[in-house]
Amino acid sequence: MTPELKPDRRVLYKSVPAKVLELVGHDSVLLDVGQFGVIQAMRSEVIAIADPCEVLGRSLLASIASTDWELASRRAALIRKLIAMESGRTEAAKEYARELSISERQLWRLVADYERHETVSGLIPRTSGRKMGARVLDISRERIISEKIETYFMTPERPTLKALTERIATACRDVSLPPPSERTIARRLEAYQNRESQKHRIGSKKAKYIYEAMPGHVEVSAPLERVEIDHTPLDVMARSDDPYCNFIGRPWLTIAIDVYTRCVLGIHIGFEPPSILSVALCLTHAVLPKLPADEFGVPLDWPMDGLPKEIVVDNGKDFVSAAFCRGCDEHGILLTLRPVGSPHYGGTIERLIGTMVGQCHLLPGTTKNSVKAKGDYDSIKHATLTLSEVRTWFVEQLLGRYHLKEHRMIRVPPMVAWHRAKEGDSGPQSH
Repeated sequence: MTPELKPDRRVLYKSVPAKVLELVGHDSVLLDVGQFGVIQAMRSEVIAIADPCEVLGRSLLASIASTDWELASRRAALIRKLIAMESGRTEAAKEYARELSISERQLWRLVADYERHETVSGLIPRTSGRKMGARVLDISRERIISEKIETYFMTPERPTLKALTERIATACRDVSLPPPSERTIARRLEAYQNRESQKHRIGSKKAKYIYEAMPGHVEVSAPLERVEIDHTPLDVMARSDDPYCNFIGRPWLTIAIDVYTRCVLGIHIGFEPPSILSVALCLTHAVLPKLPADEFGVPLDWPMDGLPKEIVVDNGKDFVSAAFCRGCDEHGILLTLRPVGSPHYGGTIERLIGTMVGQCHLLPGTTKNSVKAKGDYDSIKHATLTLSEVRTWFVEQLLGRYHLKEHRMIRVPPMVAWHRAKEGDSGPQSH
């Protein structure tokens, strides 16, 4: 379903991010295009970007108190160890129960619960009262809290929680609203415990030290043991699938690759810039069985699917968001962030992206890979493919060429590597 055009909606205008200020008449819209100022454009020239919250809903995982999540995560880690044991479970259960400060009976009850749902959130300590994650403040006060946190609290001056509470209380009283409690505001601050938010308050260097993991050299020995995910713009301009919309833009590709077999597990291609929504759609596509004939009109085999054991990503704000981090923790997925400026840590996916994006240079509307290579070629004028047609073309290249061609690093086609591994023929392989 196409998102509705309305005030405050994020949109793309000639591939430039903008925000709707006002709908003018029945066919025009007033846009804030950032450094380019305010302009009026035809509605057919813009395309609305879906709000992740509208599609994914508010993530309950991100709203769980940090102390509760840490306890549930510890419980899940020990329970997974206990379940994996073939012998000595009774003695281990006694040790784990002492470590968690609960009785053995409670531990076995948690094990039974976990075997039913296999998620971290199912092990959150249950308390009476309001449902976990529920918010009771009206939208006006939520907006005031968010605005004051972002413009006042997340600054180099580093004001205290008490000062923030007073600033929010004043703003609420100015519009005749009862101020929220300091405890409520403290809970809202938990969503800002990430590198992207904290760098504005404590500085980029310190935020990097606190929030960024530093992976090193690894070996993989089976499919789904290590999966890399990344974004890149495709080197081609595409038209909207809506015949009444004149929008032409450069699509973004989000792609997940299995390091052991070099197979592509899932993709998402859309006009919207990288966000938690595109990551969620790509990861969902990677995990679930795929029917390329129905999804993309490509009658080829795509047998790769499953839940990764480890996901390696860069430090984009979509990857360090609380929703994504806890979503991985929820299903026992190790999330590894590669250091900024170290593309060799994600070399597998970087090489794949270079290979696949290079194929776009043969398409009408290509942007080429440099100004010199593009010359006088008008990419927008020659753009004839719709977004759906670009998706179909990409999947054809992926399934009909990449998966079937011998890979230089593993010496066999990715499709063959996947089938061999699934049949039990696997072993250590350097990344």
